[in-house]
Amino acid sequence: GIDEVNSDNLDYIKVVIEVGYWRKANAIHRWFVENVQDGNDDCERYYVPREKLKELKDLCQEVIKKSKLIDGKTVNGYRMDAKRGTVETITIPAKVIANPEIAEELLPTESGFFFGSVEYDEYYIRHLKDTIEIIDRALKLPEDIWSIYYRSSW
Repeated sequence: GIDEVNSDNLDYIKVVIEVGYWRKANAIHRWFVENVQDGNDDCERYYVPREKLKELKDLCQEVIKKSKLIDGKTVNGYRMDAKRGTVETITIPAKVIANPEIAEELLPTESGFFFGSVEYDEYYIRHLKDTIEIIDRALKLPEDIWSIYYRSSW
């Protein structure tokens, strides 16, 4: 147990906490790769300066503020017809961004095998709102004690 550890022999103790978790938020991952990881999409851990988190939060807020959600359809998957050799896109009713060019410019999505949807819809907006909450939690951590890192895994 911890009471058996002689702290006199330790130079330091490393404590890691998770302040956020993104799943299929490929636009956010792309932003980290381009703005923190020098373009390296390698599942390694990268230090994130607080100024960068504030920059990402500002972008998320701007996209949310300037995006208008309307009724529409979003892609929910694909169905293969082996006999015909065709692929059918499966859509479901959803709120979609009427003016996606703003999101495409500021926080574009990224396609990839495990990356989820590249649609600009209510789920994309949900990822941005979740990101704002994660950043707010991270920025509440005392700066003189905690360093913030981003690491992806798939």
